[in-house]
Amino acid sequence: MAEVERFLKDMGGKIHAKIEKKGRLYFNVDNADIREIAEYLFVKMGCRLSTATAMEMYHGIEVLYHFSHDKTGQYFCPRVVIKDKKNPKVNSITSIVEGAIWIEREMFDLWGIEFIGHPRMEELLTLHHPNPDLKHPLRFKEVA
Repeated sequence: MAEVERFLKDMGGKIHAKIEKKGRLYFNVDNADIREIAEYLFVKMGCRLSTATAMEMYHGIEVLYHFSHDKTGQYFCPRVVIKDKKNPKVNSITSIVEGAIWIEREMFDLWGIEFIGHPRMEELLTLHHPNPDLKHPLRFKEVA
């Protein structure tokens, strides 16, 4: 697919651990490069941010963005792995994709990931929860 080839040619030096599946390109990027990658996908290629997801893994917390190139149906999925589980931080893409405001707030609220540069880094879904001790409910809780 021409879009994938052009993207890899232009951004290849910033892409690590690439996995290609039918209609999807998954790849790791350094936190320092996520904004540049998002800008390329959103502005230059005209992709739409479909959603973003987070997951706690043995090696860190992963933030995975899902950008859809609607003309071709191809998805570009950059992943940032945050190694510091105790103080997870990643650069926000909201200065490029305003539509990321809500999903990054959800990931902050549910996972405890701080998105650096986010305009409203505050609780969203647990804000008025009846349990005042509820903090980042999707994070693994170590058993003593």
